[in-house]
Amino acid sequence: MTPLISVVIPVRNESDRVATTIRSIADMRSTECELEIIVVDDASADGSCSRLSYKGPGVSISTHQLKERVGVPRARNYGAYAASGDLLFITDAHVRFCGGWDRYVLENIEQNRVIAATVRDVASAFKGYGCSLAVPFMGTRWNKTPPVGTTPVQIAACIGTVLERTLFEKVGGYDSGMILYGAAEPEFSVRCWLTGAEIVSVPELEVYHRFKLKDERDRHVEELRLSIVHNCLRFGLLYLDEVNSLQMLRYFALAFPEQAQEAFSLLESSDVWQRRDFLKSTLTYDFDWFSNRFDVKNLAKQGAL
Repeated sequence: MTPLISVVIPVRNESDRVATTIRSIADMRSTECELEIIVVDDASADGSCSRLSYKGPGVSISTHQLKERVGVPRARNYGAYAASGDLLFITDAHVRFCGGWDRYVLENIEQNRVIAATVRDVASAFKGYGCSLAVPFMGTRWNKTPPVGTTPVQIAACIGTVLERTLFEKVGGYDSGMILYGAAEPEFSVRCWLTGAEIVSVPELEVYHRFKLKDERDRHVEELRLSIVHNCLRFGLLYLDEVNSLQMLRYFALAFPEQAQEAFSLLESSDVWQRRDFLKSTLTYDFDWFSNRFDVKNLAKQGAL
């Protein structure tokens, strides 16, 4: 029996793109899998979910309108916990799926495994095969070298993360302490590894993504700078040792002094230390294990800070 695949799409002001994304997901199937598309509208102002539909067999669409903006991590959690499918495909509102994407998922999914889809730029030859973690900045860098077969990778990109719903629930979803945007996806991937799961790149499973142009990207990052700084700091404080944490704090204090000060205040009143203790007591492995597993280098010690 072919499992039901639930595709989770967080949306904010994407009314001109989300319908095209849904058609691509539905039309590019090559198996008889049933498809549940869950669109979570994060308090859009443009009626993103007002006219969504798809006429075709084996496809259902459910839309969830959030009254207040909660940000990408929590919107993804909302959609994932509303899903009824055996498998979750977590993606974005401005993508196209490759032909036969469902076959690649079904052929490669396993218990305790996360699939990292290949991310392609619609406007260039760029391909990203998952990401690698940059310590102590707690950001990510694309893996640009094509892997051979299903190769372990550190981070699954938010545009193409596939796993069993039971694994998502076991790991605990995205960290609800992350605000709006930034760092939630690498933190989730690291936690998957530390829980005992694996993340593998499946090169043939491609998601075409519309990357923002430079000016558009700069405006987007500037608008969300506080949440990015906050989330990177939270990510680091959850896992790094004292030396690496201090290096991280120094970097953000020097690079983004205004946002860092406000982020420090938000973290001080948050559950970050309780969360750190919880993870330390419940995860199968610690961050040193992850660093050794992938030979993660401290960029500050290499003169990058």
